[in-house]
Amino acid sequence: MLRSFQYEEKLYMEYSLHNDLLRDKEIEMAYQFVASHPICRKMECKCPICGHENSQYFYTKWDVDYLRCDYCKSIFAMCDRTTVEQYQQYEKLRQFRLSQEYQEQIILRRKEVWQDFLEWIEVRSFRFMRRNRKLSVVDIGNWRKGYSEVIRDSALTGCYDLRESWTGQDTYNIAEGEADLVFYLDRMVGELDPEQKIRHFSRWLKKDGLLIINARAGSGFDIITLRENSRGIYPYEHIVLPSVRGLTYLLQRCGYEVLEVTTPGVMDVKYVMESRDKLDKRESFVQYLLEESTQPMLQEFQRFLQKSCLSSLVCVIARKDKEHADL
Repeated sequence: MLRSFQYEEKLYMEYSLHNDLLRDKEIEMAYQFVASHPICRKMECKCPICGHENSQYFYTKWDVDYLRCDYCKSIFAMCDRTTVEQYQQYEKLRQFRLSQEYQEQIILRRKEVWQDFLEWIEVRSFRFMRRNRKLSVVDIGNWRKGYSEVIRDSALTGCYDLRESWTGQDTYNIAEGEADLVFYLDRMVGELDPEQKIRHFSRWLKKDGLLIINARAGSGFDIITLRENSRGIYPYEHIVLPSVRGLTYLLQRCGYEVLEVTTPGVMDVKYVMESRDKLDKRESFVQYLLEESTQPMLQEFQRFLQKSCLSSLVCVIARKDKEHADL
């Protein structure tokens, strides 16, 4: 397995990937849902990433408790399946996200990020499959219309299927066992049964096909540091935040060979800076770092987080292990 990093001095740290007004509305809708539904209080459960039974209380947000696995250090919410499924069908929030204003803002702020990520995938596709043009791509759960279009229209993609999306635009042109790439992007954080989902993906892949996953990482700097004060992490949008170790272990247990792991995030330090007045007083090192560091020093620290796989965005490339190729 290759651990890699790609650091470029981009302008992402100079602006937000979100429209603050729209994000505030989005978060408020999620809060209203959580406040109007019963809270799960059971404290005995297995980690949804590694299956380990021992976890510790980590924080509470909106009265929902989050635990941290003792073994793999993934973070997960105490939640009831029915409530999460109702949240995932929450029509008010769905319609808001599908609105023209919301979708246009996503394209405006993230199109460059999406294109950079696809270029990264092109390089890895050629490295691991010796091909990166006109591939068969299955995209799981993508509801960002602009993102779907960028993927579909790229040189990487020949045949494109959107699956399990609540946009109502699913297609089924690619048969089982015929996909070069399966994209599972930004969706694991809301998954009730990650292991079952990832095992299912192997049915669609060719024997040398690749599974591409990215997710917010529970082992990332800003998530561990900010805990309940992380503005963009909330129930029931985020019910599982896999650690790098946990995600690697999960993929291997599901019959995949993990080819590359990287945490290319560029926003960790920015997010912590924006919420430094809410930091726990015990975070004395982080407080000192933020107070005493110059901008170049903070950029260097972000680079260190990337190199060490400690950023809160994890990207993984995996393929079916040869022993499981016929599953």
